[in-house]
Amino acid sequence: MQALTIAIGKTGIHFFAQQFLTNQILTLLKSLNPPGRTIPVNSFSYGDGNDTWTINNLNIQLNNGSLVGYSPSYQDVVQGTSNNVAIFTLSFPAGSFDASYDWVEAYDWVDSGSVDNNGHDYPYRHTGSKTKNCVYSPSFSGLTVQVIVQFVFNTQTNAWEVTVQNTQGNATSKDPNIPKDSILQKQSGGNCSFETHVSDATTQAIDNIDFATPISALISGILKTIPGSGNLGNGIVYDFSLGDGGILFPNNDGIQMGVKGGASYNGATFSEPSPPSLPFPLPPADSDTHHLCMFVSNYEVDALNWAFYEAGKLNCVVNPDDLPDPNVLKVKTYVAQLPAPQPFQLFSMQAHIELNSAPTTAFQMVYEITKAVLAQLQTQMPTDQYNLLTNLQGNNYTSVSSLESDMNALGIDQTYYPTVENAAKSMGMVVSHDINFTLVIQNFQTSEPNIVFNVKRTDILANLALGIGPGNTQTMQFSFKNVTYDVTFLNSNIPNLDGTQLSITWSTVGETNYDTLLSKLGASGVPVPIMQGLQFDFSNAQLSIQDSYVSILANVTYQNS
Repeated sequence: MQALTIAIGKTGIHFFAQQFLTNQILTLLKSLNPPGRTIPVNSFSYGDGNDTWTINNLNIQLNNGSLVGYSPSYQDVVQGTSNNVAIFTLSFPAGSFDASYDWVEAYDWVDSGSVDNNGHDYPYRHTGSKTKNCVYSPSFSGLTVQVIVQFVFNTQTNAWEVTVQNTQGNATSKDPNIPKDSILQKQSGGNCSFETHVSDATTQAIDNIDFATPISALISGILKTIPGSGNLGNGIVYDFSLGDGGILFPNNDGIQMGVKGGASYNGATFSEPSPPSLPFPLPPADSDTHHLCMFVSNYEVDALNWAFYEAGKLNCVVNPDDLPDPNVLKVKTYVAQLPAPQPFQLFSMQAHIELNSAPTTAFQMVYEITKAVLAQLQTQMPTDQYNLLTNLQGNNYTSVSSLESDMNALGIDQTYYPTVENAAKSMGMVVSHDINFTLVIQNFQTSEPNIVFNVKRTDILANLALGIGPGNTQTMQFSFKNVTYDVTFLNSNIPNLDGTQLSITWSTVGETNYDTLLSKLGASGVPVPIMQGLQFDFSNAQLSIQDSYVSILANVTYQNS
């Protein structure tokens, strides 16, 4: 199952790298110090004309290393593959800098030669050991650190993660700056092989700084905040774990991922017979400034409807003083037309709105007579025909036959039906409601008199947008355009009462109050996955209803200071 699918393009990858990875990695790199290192040096000899000194077992210990003037910068991120695994390589070059070490050299020495005693040479040989402390400050012309990361879903922890696969350092030595007091300065003829050896060893020490461990610790928790973005509170939680389609990296030029979606309420999981498996969007093109494209199925809306239904958030009780005109819920208002409830004419009524089942949605062609549609049609129809059509402004239809029926009733010429239909039609998400509407007479007896109706209501989702929902979640929000409702009298425990004439109370009592409940549902909205510190660019997001999903093309902004 995957009720949401997401594709991130190159622009989005660069944004994520710059906003979430580079600043933190740069701060870390500047604080890292090179590790200590022991450098063994081969034996060598030098002389002063009389004595020959041989240096054996020379070891140079570099301790307390630091980098001076090291100032890395972010260069870029490159997507690629290593051993059939998708990787992202971030490069952090730096210009010239120095290293600083405590240099401790220890060695054995042999002093050999001969002395002239009355024309006879007498050889001698002295030995000893020595330790010397110096300051070592080699210079480097540059260092490029590459951090290679993967984007994965950890099935053990059920969390999205960015993991460090490897790090590489590539330092370039400029001047080894062997300490002037070091025994290495005694190399015969200034032989540079020892300098090169020490320089290479020092460069390796710089290259082998442990970048991976602290960087891994630094970024390990970045994406673990994504599951929390599906928590609407009040026991309603969306599942943002990995969907059936997994994670794909098409042509090493973007990311595609499937997300399960669907909700649970107090631990119980929403389910339908055929959970969706949405296709992946294409990652936005390299030239596209949008960060991502997301597909959201109607399963997500149905899950929200179900969770609100289970929580009782789509039920309510209406009392007379909840209405602009309390008389609408007074029995006396109706007894002139309905003699059956006359014994209760001094009593008030309560209206109970309760759903029989959670609202359900379906994608289909709809027809909406909006101001924009009328503006388009004004130049396509004769004035008399257009004027008749304006009577339908604000009407919404889920079938072409119902639209044509209204146009026929207005006397619009059938010649213009196709013109109107083409202008008004669009793919929509249609919502069906099954409501129990009960009027209860408040005589406070064991069995209170009641009048029961069933309401079948149909709406179209409208005004889709991204915004802030409950608990600071980021959600796909919407409103409802009513298409029609049909009220049917079911039964009453008042003898001889035919409550058909009271069905009008739905329009005066039920409709407005149920609209309020739906408004709260739409304002809550369907949560969409995002990690802490990021916020969708709400005002510029582009949402459109397609054949089997809502398409969202959006940018994100970085919110953390």
